[in-house]
Amino acid sequence: MFDLIVIGGGPVGLNTALEFSKRKKVLIIEAEDFLGGQISKLYPMKEIVDLAFTPSIIAKDYINKLVKECKENKNIEIHLNEKAAALNPSENGVIIVTNKQNYKAKDIVITIGLGSSSPRPMGVENEDKCTNILYSLKDLSTLKNKEVLVLGGGDSALDWTKEISKISEHVTIIHRRREFRGDFNTIKDIKNVIVKTPFVPFKIEYENNLLTHLVIKNVETEELETLKADYVFVNYGNIPMVEHFNLDTITNGLVVNQNFETSMKHVYAIGDVARYENKKNRIQPALNDLTKLLTIIK
Repeated sequence: MFDLIVIGGGPVGLNTALEFSKRKKVLIIEAEDFLGGQISKLYPMKEIVDLAFTPSIIAKDYINKLVKECKENKNIEIHLNEKAAALNPSENGVIIVTNKQNYKAKDIVITIGLGSSSPRPMGVENEDKCTNILYSLKDLSTLKNKEVLVLGGGDSALDWTKEISKISEHVTIIHRRREFRGDFNTIKDIKNVIVKTPFVPFKIEYENNLLTHLVIKNVETEELETLKADYVFVNYGNIPMVEHFNLDTITNGLVVNQNFETSMKHVYAIGDVARYENKKNRIQPALNDLTKLLTIIK
């Protein structure tokens, strides 16, 4: 029996295991064959700037640091390629059923983020034929000195626009609304970034499986504009496939109360998968929630 089982090996899950391992024996269960979650899979070169006491750090370096600490910790056990399938209440704890075996824990913390997912496409004809339309970026240098169009209005799109602007003089961010969902101050004073709002992708011009131009349409005037591009980087988020374990859900996440408790006793959730009022889906707010959780799970 484990004191605590963490479902999900992303940054929030790794931090959760490290903090609780100071007083408990912890098991991390991760469905993928690697740790780090979506950050490792999609954004390893992204700069993380919202961590307390850390000015900035590249995502893969941050994950590597956490993984090293977890693997060296004698109170943490890690199981990769193991998918949690069901949670069943039991006396004084929870039984977790995976594709390999069953475990019992006094408490469980779910930190699966958005779960398994696939990138949300532009939805424009011939999109699937162009190899220079990107949905993730593992090597930022790919875009060095290229003309890049970034699509999206959230923090991810804005963060990537900032990073790409450091290595390219021609970066354009395109968003369907006049106002961005993310923090526009991220790119506000960057002189080599062009902002196109309110526009949506309308048509792809391509040759030899490479997009050459993207035609965009103004959603208010229906005016068309053609933009030349070497790469298009789509940041429309991912289509999530979150495992809900028969717990109460809302907007594809798990409902939690002020103590991060789900609808099953001894089962908690923090990070992107947790849903509560005024929730912010970034790493530091999740770590703030973890600090509170440490005082709740004894």
